[in-house]
Amino acid sequence: MLPELTLQFIAVLIFFQTGMSQPTKDIATLFPQSVDGWRPAASDKCFNPDNLYEHINGGAELFISYDFKKSCTRTYSHGDEAEISIDIFDMGVPKNAFGVFGHSRETTDRTVGQGCQIYEDAVIFWQSRYYVAITCFKCPDDIQGVLLRMARHISDAIGEQGTLPAVITKLPADGLHRESILYFNHPAWQNAYYYFSDDNYLNINKNTDAVLAKYDAGDEQVFLMLIQYPDEQKAKAGLMNFREKYLEGAPEQFIKLEDGYWLGLEQKHDFVVMVFHSKSIDHARALLHSVIEKL
Repeated sequence: MLPELTLQFIAVLIFFQTGMSQPTKDIATLFPQSVDGWRPAASDKCFNPDNLYEHINGGAELFISYDFKKSCTRTYSHGDEAEISIDIFDMGVPKNAFGVFGHSRETTDRTVGQGCQIYEDAVIFWQSRYYVAITCFKCPDDIQGVLLRMARHISDAIGEQGTLPAVITKLPADGLHRESILYFNHPAWQNAYYYFSDDNYLNINKNTDAVLAKYDAGDEQVFLMLIQYPDEQKAKAGLMNFREKYLEGAPEQFIKLEDGYWLGLEQKHDFVVMVFHSKSIDHARALLHSVIEKL
């Protein structure tokens, strides 16, 4: 069953470089006209960053933080109380569609689009600059096939594939939990796996590409954050600011924090690498050095 939250979804990793924004399509042309007797029950409702909260009260901030452009929703019925709702979000560029998916990804599945998650009563996928959620309310147990056919129609209508930021290709493969990969360029998500601060000490913004991931290290799980800045000077400034504000100027490469976990950090070229939540300095050092080697 679909977990109870307002439209935060999943994705699968594809190792490509950052794609340019593709031509905007009319979202209305992506919806199916009918599938297995399911037909539109009302006019489409469309939303922009100013009024998205009217549709996703409490969840709009996630989409807006990924530079959401526009969404439309269409409801389908089939002669009873059951109802299928399709939401299509235009996220502007593929990396932002991928980023939204990462907040609730549980598996890596490419049955539909460039990454999807399939439930008994929902199909969610991303493709190109679009993020799509198809959900059914009060539906029969055999509804999944209908939802998949709707999803495939939308995927075919989108047509093109999207590309992802190059920063993701720098993640070491050994020990990586691929379903844990979270791409972002808004400072709020630096705290997704471990709380640092509400302040933007690392100078994360729309001109940076950041990724969080979880790794197995012995009998523990270690976290990695990798940030690519526009140039080496901005990377150096981001790390210096973090050291000054969060670490009170501590210059060491590996620091044991008050909670007992080790933090390792380094700047290399236009990247800042941080390994954290490690019980062992050896595990932190091994993961940090494996990233530096890839840079």
